Amino acid sequence: MERHEPPLSTQRLFRMVVLDIDGTLLDPSDVVRPVVRAAIGECRQLGVPVALATGRRLCATRPVLAELGLPLPLVLVNGALVWDAEREEALAERPLARQALARALAEAEREGLGALALRGLASGERLVLVTDPLPALPEFERELLPRTGELDRLPAAAVVDLPDVLTIDLFGPERALRRATARLARAGLPVYHHGPFELIPALPRWVANVHAPGVSKASGVEILARRFGLTLEDVLAVGDGENDLPLLRRAGLGVAMGNAPDYVRAQADAVVRGHDEDGVAEALERFVLEPWRRARSLA
Repeated sequence: MERHEPPLSTQRLFRMVVLDIDGTLLDPSDVVRPVVRAAIGECRQLGVPVALATGRRLCATRPVLAELGLPLPLVLVNGALVWDAEREEALAERPLARQALARALAEAEREGLGALALRGLASGERLVLVTDPLPALPEFERELLPRTGELDRLPAAAVVDLPDVLTIDLFGPERALRRATARLARAGLPVYHHGPFELIPALPRWVANVHAPGVSKASGVEILARRFGLTLEDVLAVGDGENDLPLLRRAGLGVAMGNAPDYVRAQADAVVRGHDEDGVAEALERFVLEPWRRARSLA
């Protein structure tokens, strides 16, 4: 695996760390390894806050906080929700407007895609499977339910009237999905792709998260950074997916995991080992802990 070393000019003191969860913080068995946990703890002891930025819902992120034993600030649903875990309160929540919902569901209908809406905190983060006129996909639903728990089912005409949808997830074959998301992106809606998910071997599917204009992990982290009197230039960010790219591009240093796709690694300022080799610990040691130790030894 290649290692990108940033120039000496970037070897400065970062004052905030933001980590993606899946494929980054968690190893392939979905646990936080001791060396990663220790590096996070040392950052915090130095006074460098650590936050998590993920596409997950709050309810799906709480077990990670419990494993860490830390009330870390959270950027959730790709930036549509920003959460203060110490105070147990939302700092920002950015749902899709009716027009954006209607546009996303119209594209789903046009391409024969399935759609899943994620509602906000006031609705208990309910998941809504969009029905008529979208296609019935019973085989996908059978695979989805064990992973997501209980689902509501509503026709598209009712979903567009929901006031608190944080993301519409479109799912289907890659070619059809990308035709739809290209049009949505041209209309100004942020879209983040994931896949393929071969839940059904004969029918590999891709998923795209569609959000309100301006929603990204970068926009969410910017809100957190301001609360610490910082800007995105003060942030070291680590991630592995398409949904991490807005943050990796805008952070003071954007670090890609070694297990990230080629196009993500190519756009990062640095690349570390994969999540199966404690890449987060490497990133924190090289770009946060070592520079801070050096600076303190010279003080």
